[in-house]
Amino acid sequence: MDRKETGVAHLLRFPARLDAVPGAMSFAAMALQQAGLGPSVVARAELILEELLRNSILHGHGGDSAHSVWVGVEGALLVYEDEAPAFDPLTQGPPPPDPVRPVEDQQVGGIGLLLIRQLGSAVAYRYSGGRNRIEIVLQ
Repeated sequence: MDRKETGVAHLLRFPARLDAVPGAMSFAAMALQQAGLGPSVVARAELILEELLRNSILHGHGGDSAHSVWVGVEGALLVYEDEAPAFDPLTQGPPPPDPVRPVEDQQVGGIGLLLIRQLGSAVAYRYSGGRNRIEIVLQ
């Protein structure tokens, strides 16, 4: 894992592989705990990060790849970057589930995107330099 210089104090590079997911999540949880965030905030961050990692690896890269992902923490800010094709989780993807429609009539997918959009108090996305960057304020 390498530090990446972007102004975020704890930003580390991980391989875009499913077997790297637990290590990236452990790093983020440890950094958030060291920043003084409580267990419920850390648990929300872990859920968000797992969705970002798995979606990036499985859908963005089509499975384990030689690409990288970056995970960063600065206080209550969770930062995620990847080298997958541009994808804005705030505006793209399937629509959120409709609570009025029966489960069997719902479109498959989209729950993870809903979690990413709603579990943080603020979420920002940008694509720059061949990377997706998502910043999530957790409090």
